Amino acid sequence: MKKTFILFITIYAINIQAQKYRKIVPFEYQNKWGIVDSLAKEIVKPIYKSVNIFNDFLYAEFDGKDLYNLQTGEKQKALGKYISSITIQKENYHVFTSDKNSYLVNFKKKSTFKLPHKYNRLEVTQLYNNKNQKAQLFIKAYLDYDTVMILKSDNNLTPLLPQKIDSEKIEYVEKYGDKVIGFIVNSNSQFLFYDHHLENIKKLKAPKRTGYYDMLTKEAAKKLPEIYKTESAKTGCANCESVWDNSWDLDLHKVGFSNKLPYYVARDGRKYVINNKTDTKYSLEIYPELFHYERTYKIISISKGQSSFFYDPEYIKTPRILFPEKYLNVRNK
Repeated sequence: MKKTFILFITIYAINIQAQKYRKIVPFEYQNKWGIVDSLAKEIVKPIYKSVNIFNDFLYAEFDGKDLYNLQTGEKQKALGKYISSITIQKENYHVFTSDKNSYLVNFKKKSTFKLPHKYNRLEVTQLYNNKNQKAQLFIKAYLDYDTVMILKSDNNLTPLLPQKIDSEKIEYVEKYGDKVIGFIVNSNSQFLFYDHHLENIKKLKAPKRTGYYDMLTKEAAKKLPEIYKTESAKTGCANCESVWDNSWDLDLHKVGFSNKLPYYVARDGRKYVINNKTDTKYSLEIYPELFHYERTYKIISISKGQSSFFYDPEYIKTPRILFPEKYLNVRNK
């Protein structure tokens, strides 16, 4: 009985791991994107100008035209460029934007919702209550670079406020630990204070802006703890850029060579290179970086030729260079 249980657990673990592996992955050659399979065989030539990868490295959208399931290899027409993912009632939804419209898509349910506005970018922020428990999503949807709308996290991404707002007229409210517990909107000469339920809990008169200063006045900022019924509350930064850490130790992920593909990753002094087992003079300089989407996927860039390939042992079954061999056959001068 014990052996049977262990065997069951082992099979279950293998099946779970197998579900993570990807049948195909993108690669870049001379600033164009194509697709290879798990044996580095070219499936799609590098014809695409851009790629967006999302849903835990499961989908890849190319040029807003084609969409691939990396696990199954299935291809379908994209509804536009992928711009964001959000969770609505514990289901994953993805937002695509074409030249004319934006769409909300749930691949699992095979459902698509056409949105009332075209959005170029979404910023999704988790709101917390005073007990640091997740409460609601706050969505800033950019109509252009400077103009946004505030949306609810429902199947239609319903606007919380009907009007368009200058992106600089929205500010977060944070408590200890930088948890966002609400936000403030400067609209129609008023400061509108919203809590973690997306409810308007307070209104204050907003002075006319003269010159550059923080959106909220010092007098209004002092009232934040009272308004949000917490010991500490401060303004955050709704328009700050995220800071990414590009560090990644390629030594931990060296790719060995095989008889079928003699190219492998090695170290040459301080540099990382791709070598060829059968040609000692061959050496192609590379460097690792991060691919910035929902999580930090690893990508290895080939210095010569504006080319790159992904590497992540969690999703790639064999430690090989997932880049077509014919494009590697370029010597450094």
